[in-house]
Amino acid sequence: MELKLNPEELLPLLEPFHDFYNDFDDITDYYLSKKLERLTNVKYPNIVDKLFNDNTMNPMDMSFEIVELKGGDFTNYTTQIASFPIESQIGRSMTFGIKETTTDKYVGFIRLASPVSSIKPRNDYFGQSLHLSLVNPHIVNGQTIVPVQPFGFNYLGGKLVALACVSNELRTMWNNKYGTELLVFETTSLYGSTKSVSMYDGLEPYVKFRGLTESENYLFPTDSVYNPIRNICREYYPYEGDDSGLCVRRIGPSPKMREFTKVLQIVKGHLKEWNVDELKRFDTLLKTKCKTRQQKRFYMSNFGFTNVKEHILNGTPLDRKDGQKYDFNNMVEWWKKKSTKRWEKLKSDGRLKTDLEYYTTNNIKQGLGFEIIR
Repeated sequence: MELKLNPEELLPLLEPFHDFYNDFDDITDYYLSKKLERLTNVKYPNIVDKLFNDNTMNPMDMSFEIVELKGGDFTNYTTQIASFPIESQIGRSMTFGIKETTTDKYVGFIRLASPVSSIKPRNDYFGQSLHLSLVNPHIVNGQTIVPVQPFGFNYLGGKLVALACVSNELRTMWNNKYGTELLVFETTSLYGSTKSVSMYDGLEPYVKFRGLTESENYLFPTDSVYNPIRNICREYYPYEGDDSGLCVRRIGPSPKMREFTKVLQIVKGHLKEWNVDELKRFDTLLKTKCKTRQQKRFYMSNFGFTNVKEHILNGTPLDRKDGQKYDFNNMVEWWKKKSTKRWEKLKSDGRLKTDLEYYTTNNIKQGLGFEIIR
């Protein structure tokens, strides 16, 4: 690698990088640090009156609709209710809210996005790693699937929101927007091997567990820590032939992750020449703090098609005898039976939650997590 930076530019930026990762002990601390950044840097509108919180309502009396949301509105909602940080999305994506129509309140939110290029459980399912020309037209990723709380706890709300992801309605909207033929939906559990169960369990035949992922993922630092380093690298190492200014080609899967990896390579290349001790320190940080090695539970849906593998690999005509089961209203009726059992059991045990949960800057700073509204 041709060295283009100088120590005076880069080295002062590395200490905040070290400080950021050394400030947290586990993934929960990391999520809260990222969430605090979002809530501190942006003034979000009050959303309390738009979130479902009538926990006396029987699931059998509920009805729902899927509403497509603008990206900014989706971010406003999810940043304040999700336990994890909401990152910007490059590439294909669509965002939705699920509304309970009798109250006109949101019960959950969805972002569908382009899938990763390769992942072990999918490769195992197809018997090979698919070329991107087969991945992008046929596979979509449930990148964000989050219920409002306590709707999620009281009513198995996460399962309802997950079912919406594999509905005929969302599949049709995605196909119409991007000219695709979706045949596979994928998603992973949030916290990985720290939990042995997930809200996606118990959704068969609609969504099935397909194994554990084996990939390592970088944990992005906050913008205030990362952007100064990234901007210097972009200035000196822009991708040739791409006017986006990134260090990597913008076209293709996961450009944000690819650029982050490229920036780390640039930093390490310079440290190798300047300061071997600093390189060892930086390498140790990346291996012990900057990556998450938790295996995540991987789930797939075939939208009711019975010969997806054969069609994608060989062009065999599609077979879908029970496609109507994937109409959202039909899945809601299926969910209501499970939800009612859950709600009635919690009510009889006196364990129904009644406090609406959402995150605020002050509560995170005080180590309290979310704020509750009674």
